[in-house]
Amino acid sequence: MTPHESFEAYWAGERPERIPFSIYGAFCGSLEENPAWAPLFERGLVPTYWMPTFSSTRNGVEKVSDSYEENGQTVRRTTLKTPVGEIYATSYLPPGSLMAWPKKHWLSTAEDYRVRTWLVKNLEIRPNYGAYHRLVEQTAPWGLVLPAIGRTPFQRILVDWAGLEQFTFHLIELEEEVLELYEALFENFRKIVEITAEGPGRYVACQENFTAESMGPVRYERFLLPVYKECIPTLHQAGKVVGTHYDGNLSSVKHHIADAPIDLIESLTEPPEGDMTLAESRAAWPEKRFWNNINVAKFDLPPDQLQAEIHRGVAEAAPDGRGLAFEISEDLPKNWRQGIPAVLEALGY
Repeated sequence: MTPHESFEAYWAGERPERIPFSIYGAFCGSLEENPAWAPLFERGLVPTYWMPTFSSTRNGVEKVSDSYEENGQTVRRTTLKTPVGEIYATSYLPPGSLMAWPKKHWLSTAEDYRVRTWLVKNLEIRPNYGAYHRLVEQTAPWGLVLPAIGRTPFQRILVDWAGLEQFTFHLIELEEEVLELYEALFENFRKIVEITAEGPGRYVACQENFTAESMGPVRYERFLLPVYKECIPTLHQAGKVVGTHYDGNLSSVKHHIADAPIDLIESLTEPPEGDMTLAESRAAWPEKRFWNNINVAKFDLPPDQLQAEIHRGVAEAAPDGRGLAFEISEDLPKNWRQGIPAVLEALGY
């Protein structure tokens, strides 16, 4: 089996020749910048890339961006101007970071919610399968491109637009506005799922970035489960395998996760970052597949101890070789040049 064929077997619930091992392609950059990745890809490490198979257009909206310096860092302010008002957010890029980090979130007031709801309701969503196919060509022969559907409505508001600290208060003080935005997002999410179901790719990535302490079991049951139960069957009917990016604590909602029609938990991380071992996860979700993010601290271990951790994970989660893959999804280990070959060797590559 090639590494890609191993992933196909893993997604299908079959036993691959070797347990797959991947890394987010964003961590690797280009081979021109760092050719040291090529031997690792040739050996069996698979770089993964998320790509929506839809695109969207905001009609009647003006986007304005400008930058300024603050405490030695560049801050970017982005403003969206609409017929019903405007909203803005600021972000900064810490040195060495791969992504911008929010400084001021989009949603702070009831008026912000009304403007954002207008934006969501006036969003035109349409298929864009060409972008997916182009990325497949660009990242060949090693890259694995995964159709992505973004976050479900509640997670979209919390993670991308309000931020956890503010959103905690919004749920109480701005409940009507939150629910109106949630319903508008849910309607768009249905369209995204339908487009994705008709498009290319076997595995569908739902980029939740979920951790249970940001929601708890009551809100999980109210806001996430209905979306999963309505939308994931549409993808299943099209032959898709659906995974959710759950990279934090999960134990307080483990029974609800068991009830969700999710096929796979991606970026599942053991303690101390998460709060469930692979053995506990397998006991809680015997039928689900795990795409386990290897704790970055494990790469600081001597190679034989790192390999022992990999073997332990296999014994706990996939004693028959099914339902488990490993990945690097949360942070690139500083000593990846030594650690990644050790993991590959442990998995038989």
